[in-house]
Formats: sequence, structure tokens, C-alpha cells
Amino acid sequence: MPHAVVLFSGGLDSSLAVRIMQEQGWQVEALHIRLPFDPSWSLMASCAAELGVPLTTLSVEDDYMEIIRRPRFGYGRGMNPCIDCRIYMCRMAKRRMEQTGASLVVSGELLGQRPSSQKRRDLELIEIYSGLEGRLLRPLSAKLLKPTLPEQEGLLDRDRLYDFRGRTRRPLLELAQKLGIPSIPTPSPGCRLTDLSFVPRVRDLLEHDPEATRADFELLNFGRHIRLDSHHKVVLGRNASDNHAIRTLAEQYRPARWTLLEPENFTGPLAVLIGPPTEEALQRPAHLVARYGDCDAQGKVQVLSPGGQIQQTLSVSKPPADEPLPRPC
Repeated sequence: MPHAVVLFSGGLDSSLAVRIMQEQGWQVEALHIRLPFDPSWSLMASCAAELGVPLTTLSVEDDYMEIIRRPRFGYGRGMNPCIDCRIYMCRMAKRRMEQTGASLVVSGELLGQRPSSQKRRDLELIEIYSGLEGRLLRPLSAKLLKPTLPEQEGLLDRDRLYDFRGRTRRPLLELAQKLGIPSIPTPSPGCRLTDLSFVPRVRDLLEHDPEATRADFELLNFGRHIRLDSHHKVVLGRNASDNHAIRTLAEQYRPARWTLLEPENFTGPLAVLIGPPTEEALQRPAHLVARYGDCDAQGKVQVLSPGGQIQQTLSVSKPPADEPLPRPC
């Protein structure tokens, strides 16, 4: 039985790609590649289980951050390096294809659906630069594109592939019903790098932290981000979920440039100071922890390493109620 690796987001397009390959008797492995700004990676397991396919989840490596800094093929309307990103993911899928003995990488991309990465020339560039010439199938638009090698070899029936194009969703929903997809995935919120309200955070990071790591990029997803000066930024959790996510990132990556600040005797946000933790620099995030927390007149804030070791305790006072809130970046 021929084997394909399907780039899997859990959305409608990639679910259809899986089912189309199954309909032609192919063994399918769903490959989800987790990006730093991935909004829906936790939903993959249930989606793959409903389709009856094994799921492999891989995270991008640190070299992915260079794509965000300097994309070869430029950005979309935000800070989204869509073509470079697809090339990167297809290269990862190619390695998985070779490791598992598969003969094809399959993508749910649809000709003309996304203006930043799915024009005909874009799809050709992705195939060429990923090293997947003849081995990258887009079954939803395959009849509008060049035949892949498995089609030419008779392993795939081209007549049972499709010629969808553009952004309309109705024909895809009808196909999902026809192919018996158990539950129709809701549209994804999409990549956060296309969100113009999120883009200033990314630009601020790239401008002030040229050596930012994957932890710094993942941290952009959580909390309030406040630029203190050209060498320091503070991030404050907005709720318990943010606090948990920030602590998890700190424990996972142990970034050398991070210092955690946590209220000791009052309820408030967990904060991260990014930059040299001088005594002067620590006072501002400690003050912000008190400002956004339920601090009384004699508050205390613990200064912690990324691993959670207490380094010192700072005294803070309750800020005036009319003190202006700092402007986030």
C-alpha cells in the first residue's frame, strides 16, 4: 500500500486531503508542524482520530526564527512570511517522508485561496525550494496543476482528484459531506502574524532583540508586553491562564535573559523582565506587578530565576489609583 505524509492543520482543507488519499487506498500519516504562533495545535489529536489516521506532531527548530526576521520571499499584509513558512514546513515533511519510506507529501493548499502564498507561482516556488518537485500533491486543486510522479506512475487516479480554486467554502463543505468526514472543522483563526493588532509585538521584538530565541517568540502569545527601554521589556500575565503559560515557557526553555517576578503576599500577575536584571531595572516590573495586582500598602514581590529559584524579595507599595497605565507594545 502506498504511503503519504499529509501536512495536517486539523482544518477542513487538510481533513479533505486526508480523506481523498484514503479514498484512493493510500496509507496516510497526518503530520502537524507546530509553529510559535500556532492557534490550534492542541485540537489535532481528536481531528486525526476522527479521520482514523496516526498523528505526528513536530515543532519547528530555532532556525525558523530566521524566517520571521528575514524572509527570502517577503511578508504578507502583516509580518507573515507565508511562502518561506510553507517551504520550511514542506522541507520538514520531506524529511518525514524519507524517514518513513513514504512516496508523497500531501497538502490541503488550494489554488488562489490565500493571496500571500497560494497563487500558482507561489505553489511552484514552494515545491521547488522544498525539494519536493513531483512529490508534493495538492489534491483539492490537482487538476489545475502539473501531475505529480505518483499520478504519472498510475499510483493515483488523477480523475478522482479535484479542480477547486479561490476562497469559496461551499463546494468544500459539500465534498466533506460526500466523503463522510465525521465533523466539519470550524474555520481556524489563522496565523497570528497576519493579525495587525499582534504585529506591533513582533516588530518590537525584532527591533530591540535581534538575538531573540524561540522562547521570546512564543512569549508574544501571552500577557501584556510593555517596552521599558531599548534593553528591557516586561511581560505581565493578564489572568491565571497567562500566568501558567508564562511559567511553563520559563521552565521549558530556561532563557538566560528572563527574570520572573511574582507577588508574595497579594494576588497579581506573574511578570517576566527581559534584559539585564539590575536593581534599577527590577523596580519597574515589580511596580507593575503591584499596579496590576491587588497590592496593599506593604506588598512584596519575589524575584525568581526562570527555573523558579527565589533570588531576592522586593518591597512595593500600592500605586495611586489615578496613575496612568503604561502603553503596551
